[in-house]
Amino acid sequence: MANTFKIGDIDVLVISDGIARAPGTMYFQGTTKEQWDQHKRWLDHQGNVEFPFSCFLVRSGDRRILIDTGLGQTPMFMFKGGALIAELAAAGVKPEDIDTVFVTHLHIDHCGTTVVAGSDGAMRPAFPNAAYRWTAVENDYWSRPDGGMATGAASPDFKAYAAAMFAGVSDRYKPAEDGETIAPGVNVISTPGHTPGHAAVILSSGTERAFILGDAISCPVQLTETEWSGMGDADPKLARRSQEAVVREIESDGALMTAAHFPGLTFGRVLTGEGRRYWEPV
Repeated sequence: MANTFKIGDIDVLVISDGIARAPGTMYFQGTTKEQWDQHKRWLDHQGNVEFPFSCFLVRSGDRRILIDTGLGQTPMFMFKGGALIAELAAAGVKPEDIDTVFVTHLHIDHCGTTVVAGSDGAMRPAFPNAAYRWTAVENDYWSRPDGGMATGAASPDFKAYAAAMFAGVSDRYKPAEDGETIAPGVNVISTPGHTPGHAAVILSSGTERAFILGDAISCPVQLTETEWSGMGDADPKLARRSQEAVVREIESDGALMTAAHFPGLTFGRVLTGEGRRYWEPV
């Protein structure tokens, strides 16, 4: 399953590496069923929030940029991904076609297909012709022996994958910092809080703009319930400040926006009704 969008002259293919489902009261700890009764549009029939592992293939001129790589084959709780490469193939895209991989942050469900096992069992870059980009702060944090402990993400499975990932792309990695243009019309914007070096992407072409927010916002409900923090936030207060800043920028010119776990593999707009924000898919 995939969706295609045009942002001016930029083409975007939104695909999913897999999907997770969890009760809203579990992911947003401290929230209640009664609070979620006001937001049933974001729940499935079992009362769960669906979190697709979305990845974004951006085509800007002759450049092919992949934003986030999903969960891959490393387990996360009871969830698994691994659909990204096949979904790209279904769209006629080979791993060799990607020239840049930008990862918003190094949680396993965003970098899980950065490297893959070869026929000899050794881990190698999943996209052999690509440069690999994420922020220096993010790289330094997750490279530390205690990296991820604040968010509980440093499981043995992830630690093993992270070591292989850093080794596998070490000669292809280049930091991508706030404000940097990583391809024509594709710019980095710093959004720390969910992780220390989290960053999002702004797509710009002509008069059109669209934001791909990674996990700066985990679920559309947070546009309305602005103080709700997801369980993965390393610094919830900083994450909420980053969220507010980027949403204000999005509102300022009516830009499209989406995030890695928003439903429907689609973009949407931030609208206001009865004094509260909400996200409306296009």
